[in-house]
Amino acid sequence: MPRDREIPRNRTHRSRPRSVLGRSAALIGVLGASAGCSNLDPFGNPFQDPRPGWATVPSDPFAPRGLPMFDGTRGTVLTWFDLSQAVDWADVIVIGERHDDAVAHAVQLAIVEETMARFPRTALSMEMLERDEQPAVDDYLRGVIEVDEFMERTGSRHWAGKDTWVLWYQPMIDAAKVSGSRVIAANSPRRFVRQARLEGYEALAALPPEERALFDFPRRLDKPAYRARFDEVIRHGHGDEPASDEGLAAGFRSQSLWDSTMAASIVRARGGGGAPPGGAPAANKVVHLVGQFHSDFTGGLVEELHARDGGLRICVISVQSGTATELRPEDRDRAAIVMYSGTVHAPRPVPTPPPEPPPASGPLPLSIPAPPAAPEAPTPADAST
Repeated sequence: MPRDREIPRNRTHRSRPRSVLGRSAALIGVLGASAGCSNLDPFGNPFQDPRPGWATVPSDPFAPRGLPMFDGTRGTVLTWFDLSQAVDWADVIVIGERHDDAVAHAVQLAIVEETMARFPRTALSMEMLERDEQPAVDDYLRGVIEVDEFMERTGSRHWAGKDTWVLWYQPMIDAAKVSGSRVIAANSPRRFVRQARLEGYEALAALPPEERALFDFPRRLDKPAYRARFDEVIRHGHGDEPASDEGLAAGFRSQSLWDSTMAASIVRARGGGGAPPGGAPAANKVVHLVGQFHSDFTGGLVEELHARDGGLRICVISVQSGTATELRPEDRDRAAIVMYSGTVHAPRPVPTPPPEPPPASGPLPLSIPAPPAAPEAPTPADAST
């Protein structure tokens, strides 16, 4: 891949000597293959000192390219140039966001714009859009409808708070429109996520093919670390009243359906698991936007991506609130790249646990039904239903 054009960086950085930059770029592919988890680690370079003398944390906490960023495994100080090399290396770039962080959305836009400029067949994939909204996405990209109608058809105007869509997410869709790139409505419609929680996967498996095309079952449910984090969040939300095993299992079914549907959408966009819908050319890179819980600490989305394509090179970027001059201990192994937005958030509200299934239904197993014979890839006609 070409490395002759350096991405502009904040002036507070001290640049690496060109010989070091070239050697680092060449070693990413070679040495990354020897790392313990090479397809999640774009910085698998054993010669890289964790506190290099030439690196400084940027002084400007607001410009997207000048935010403090670190190798999430080793704690190495990184620059925007390092991030761009990681994007070069990756097949899939997953950016874990806190939905209400405006600076994080500026980071996303910068990554999306640069990746699409350098790799014309990049696709933008979004948790925020559901598969049955793909026709509205395509209509907007073709110029058939305007922004207001697009937001009306997708119900996205207030997605992360009042009037936030046009400020935070629409600029990335517009960047895709300008560059002629695809936008993937990656998520499962909420009605199926709710049905998975209340009735189980078996009920979803019995749906007609045109509805089955709008979600994908998880390839595996044995995700102990992810399940433990999920259970902890839900138990915390219950306060003094403990969450039942049935309620936790039901909630994890929903969470896993989200993860698996997004992962299948990403893999399919790259030509895996069947041709991309609508006869579109396979994407050479996919940038996926998602809430952090799905991707941090090798979350369920990342596990589902590997279950579908074990050779995928995935770069997970996590944008955390606050600032730091070194990788915070609680953020080690959170992602390949951990950035700090400088945003100060109020304490997170206690999460609301999902309602438990009706008692009359009894416990529902966390089993995965065999897939039906119908093809899983939605056609344009199916997606419009």
